[in-house]
Amino acid sequence: MLRKFTIFVLITMFSLIVSACGDGNENNASDQDEKLEPIQVNLDVPEKSDKGEKVVFSTVVTHGEEKVEDASEVKYEVWKEGQKEKSEMIEAKNEKNGIYEAEKTFEEDGLYTVQVHVTARDMHTMPKAEIQIGEAESHGHSEESNGDHDGHEESSVSIHLVKADTIKANQETEMKVHVKHEETELEEAEVRLEIFKEGQEKHDWVDLKEAGAGGYETSYAFHESGTYNVQVHVTKGSDIHEHTMEKIEVDS
Repeated sequence: MLRKFTIFVLITMFSLIVSACGDGNENNASDQDEKLEPIQVNLDVPEKSDKGEKVVFSTVVTHGEEKVEDASEVKYEVWKEGQKEKSEMIEAKNEKNGIYEAEKTFEEDGLYTVQVHVTARDMHTMPKAEIQIGEAESHGHSEESNGDHDGHEESSVSIHLVKADTIKANQETEMKVHVKHEETELEEAEVRLEIFKEGQEKHDWVDLKEAGAGGYETSYAFHESGTYNVQVHVTKGSDIHEHTMEKIEVDS
């Protein structure tokens, strides 16, 4: 009788341990899925305005059902059609509840592009919109518009760089990039890392291999300790060329 009771206790304990491990794995999987879920960026720009009038750009940033109030960067880049090289960068003001706004007064008639650069939760996305000032007419879409154009968001690419919490110099470090384009994992893209140490001119370029839907991976050994810039470049055809920058601390 004692032996049967002992076996029953052992079986019960084993079942509880397995159940606990299963719950832990499910929680870990859930946490990982949440980390990989892309941020959502809703850019709101008026379709038309007049020169000399104040225009408000507004962006709502969310992650799942959460309003993102701690974005590390939100900037508006504005340029007149055909003058991308003369673009102006405007810092957004955090209005809370996931809303980031900026203001601009246009001094000339014309067709302008407004692109918001959002970095949050280790992800980066850069949707664009266009605004017509005055009686301007488009002289054919510039290279930024890529054909179809409705005056609102043209592209939305989220880039998530996954790396180890601690990186040592001269040790191979695995790095992964997860890319989504308009809610869908981006496949068959060219993904490269541009790696350079602050204060140095040498840039290393590393190509990533595709590993599953929207996933790309590689390994890299940082030559010495210090602060590095790692810029992820994502290209596919002529429609997609996005990038995001992240700083990485490398220990000795």
